Amino acid sequence: MFKIPYPAEEVRWRDVVSSNVRQVGWDSRGNMYVIYRDTSDEGRNTMYAYVDVPRQRVVAASRAKSVGKYINEHIKPHHEAVKLR
Repeated sequence: MFKIPYPAEEVRWRDVVSSNVRQVGWDSRGNMYVIYRDTSDEGRNTMYAYVDVPRQRVVAASRAKSVGKYINEHIKPHHEAVKLR
């Protein structure tokens, strides 16, 4: 498994309007970061990094009508995921 140290460097974050995703971000190395909303009673959001995602895809995800659907269809099947928290 590819490991991404977090924070890898400066991550540029975008708040998104989504029931499942709180924020998406990217760094200059081509990693996409996603903070998912916690749906449990624990109150802790999970964060994943996706490896080698073009910045254009990150921007497209942040602007998608359904951010979660875009990530599920265009990011997860094609990019390795690393759970950061």
